[in-house]
Amino acid sequence: MIGVALGILAVILVGPGSIWVGRWQFLHRVPRAAVVLWQAGSVAALVSVIGAGLALSLGLFRRPNPSVAEVLVYGIILLFTLVVVLRLIWSLITVVRISGMRRTRHRQAVDLLGQADRRPELPSLRVMSETIPLAYCLPAVRHSRVVVSEGALQTLKSDEVAAVLAHEEAHLRARHDLVLDTFAALHRAFPIAVRSDVPLKEARLLVELLADDAARRRTGPIPLARALVAMAAAPVPGFAMGVSYGTAVRVARLADEPKPHRLLSVAIYLLALALIAMPVVIFGAPTLFGWLHLTGLNFGWY
Repeated sequence: MIGVALGILAVILVGPGSIWVGRWQFLHRVPRAAVVLWQAGSVAALVSVIGAGLALSLGLFRRPNPSVAEVLVYGIILLFTLVVVLRLIWSLITVVRISGMRRTRHRQAVDLLGQADRRPELPSLRVMSETIPLAYCLPAVRHSRVVVSEGALQTLKSDEVAAVLAHEEAHLRARHDLVLDTFAALHRAFPIAVRSDVPLKEARLLVELLADDAARRRTGPIPLARALVAMAAAPVPGFAMGVSYGTAVRVARLADEPKPHRLLSVAIYLLALALIAMPVVIFGAPTLFGWLHLTGLNFGWY
């Protein structure tokens, strides 16, 4: 029963659960809490998959004389669980390594081809001789870069340029790249047949909203909204963090007055905590009910 319950929970979290939560537009009001919620859902799904495999395998080992068919079926389940764990470890290593290598190579190219803009508040700024208005950042532990094109500097007004730079600086300061790398690793840990693209896409949008909030506090919403519209079609390297992602949603959000939404944030954090706790509670149900002396209930590992 434990393994079946965890398996059902994993299917719900990966499939209909993520699709349903992805339709919650009110999460855009509290992007920080929303990122935590998506992280909690992804971790809970992963823990549920691993817990289901371990519970079913443990239940099989507890049986006195399992049949060949049972050994085969639950052996496949255990193998699937091990594959997910190994894929997670490998994904974490490869995502961080490959993203870091690509950003390093691109930073070297930017330093070679671009010009350093002498702004004391942003020494990492580099200007590329490109007519297309574009802006993005290359996060790193050291030697991070904010890249803008001459087309952006010529197209945007000074307050709009300041808004764009504040947006990219917020990405670097908060290390949003680590958030996205974690989501990418969790996404790749699941086999293609059972993975969902919704958490990764939502995470990309939410970190942009967080950077928008930082830029809005510094320059106001209007310059940032104008800059987003002007750069809506700007190309961005896949491993960088650009200003043009999710333009329609972000511009519409900038039109609203910013509010704290403390109660909504608390509710989202509590929901995230409940998601993390759910597979742990299910897996520990036999011990819990043993402590409560509820022996009449059957909470076997199957």
